[in-house]
Amino acid sequence: MKKLLAVALSLAMLLCAFSAPAEEEKGKVTIGTVSINGEFKLQCGLPEGYTPVPGTVTPELVTATIRSEDPKAPIMQLAVAYDEMYYDVERLNDLDAEGLELLEQTFIDNDPDVEISYGETGYGTLLLIARHESDVLDYVTFFSIYKGYCVEFALVPSPEAEDKNLTEEQLRISVQFLTDLDFIPANEPAITAQTLADTTCLANLTEYDPETNTVKADLRYGVTVPEKTADALKAGDTLTAGELSVEIASIERDEVGDLIINDEISLLLYGDEYHVYIEGKAYRETRATLVLEIPDDLTVTDNVDPATGGLLDEAKEYTAEEFRAILAAGGTAEFASDNVLVSFDENGKMIWIERIYSALQ
Repeated sequence: MKKLLAVALSLAMLLCAFSAPAEEEKGKVTIGTVSINGEFKLQCGLPEGYTPVPGTVTPELVTATIRSEDPKAPIMQLAVAYDEMYYDVERLNDLDAEGLELLEQTFIDNDPDVEISYGETGYGTLLLIARHESDVLDYVTFFSIYKGYCVEFALVPSPEAEDKNLTEEQLRISVQFLTDLDFIPANEPAITAQTLADTTCLANLTEYDPETNTVKADLRYGVTVPEKTADALKAGDTLTAGELSVEIASIERDEVGDLIINDEISLLLYGDEYHVYIEGKAYRETRATLVLEIPDDLTVTDNVDPATGGLLDEAKEYTAEEFRAILAAGGTAEFASDNVLVSFDENGKMIWIERIYSALQ
């Protein structure tokens, strides 16, 4: 049995991995959504003949019973619950020895004869494995943590099964279920002028329309990677950041602690996340495109010297009318409207645009 678990748990598992699309993936079903530490849909692939029966579905807790058409087949029970005790725990690997001991004790208190062991997935995610055996019942619980959520999956013999002991094949199927369990970010709320109220965004402004007095704004955001996710990367892994997906041939840490991948991608640590740079330039993606009206009271400030690209000793200011003329001309030698900071008032109206110097733009 232990040999089986060791082999099965070495399979590449997606227990604590993101999947880019928020739509339901082909061959998978959505069994619930949790939304405390970010909103995530739980999707899974099902063994042949199995169907999920949702139980409790709240932002804090999702439970489901997964049953087979065969009444004698084992029953799968899944529970994903938020636990404030683990609010800052990215995954089970982050618990220290004392934390693991306390966790183990919760299983021991429930079953003094439980056999506890650990496995590691192909992604390096730690799993606590609790084996419960008695004369009348034989079941296994797999436990892990993802972003403060406790993920518990139990494989239990059917009450109608003549043999209450689990087979190696049945355990393999349960591990495969975990392999296909994804936490997928739910669709983010649409970005509108109203949601941008009292904020400042980086944008490229193009396609000025004099008839409607509007300009197209591609809102650009820097792409980041969580600190713990980046620190776990190694050669052979795939770096996934926004729409960027790169096979890692080499990875090293420089003298200031930043990560260098394939000699061209840099991950620079700020706070608890790494910002992605490619060949020295910040990697940004367009998160939304809006059509914005240019108000008459708009203030436009330019801090860039057109001759040198450096900072001006004294910033230039343009009126809304002058700015419209610049946009209508497609930019000028003195001013361009890409990589500008756009600030919005409490009503989501543009009130200020600033072009700033940055060697990394």
